[in-house]
Amino acid sequence: MPEILKEGNYTGDIVKYEVPEYSREKVTIPSGTGKLTAGTVLENGTSGYVPVSFTAATTDPQAAAVVGTPAAVLIEDVDATSASATALVVARHAVVVEQKLVLDEEMDDDSKASVMADLASLGIVARKGA
Repeated sequence: MPEILKEGNYTGDIVKYEVPEYSREKVTIPSGTGKLTAGTVLENGTSGYVPVSFTAATTDPQAAAVVGTPAAVLIEDVDATSASATALVVARHAVVVEQKLVLDEEMDDDSKASVMADLASLGIVARKGA
């Protein structure tokens, strides 16, 4: 049986519009973060950019889920398992494909809507599409 190869996402699969030399930034992903795929929504942590945090609501009906504040969208795969890595992100004034964004799998719809609103406040508009 022949080997099946699988391609990852290209920048154009995730970012549909950006302003050259304005939308992108180089950021540091701290050691121990692991392997991140293009499209991961990041927040600015204490030692660098990390995937946006999410803590699900507890069994207490008064408690709500807690979501970090998005700061950028990763546009290339990066491996920061054993050492810090420099990565390329869109940080402002861009249109991204919503289905290509990588968020915590347990994130509820209200939390996802909050992330999309925070991205929009940065000028990063998430649209459904291909």
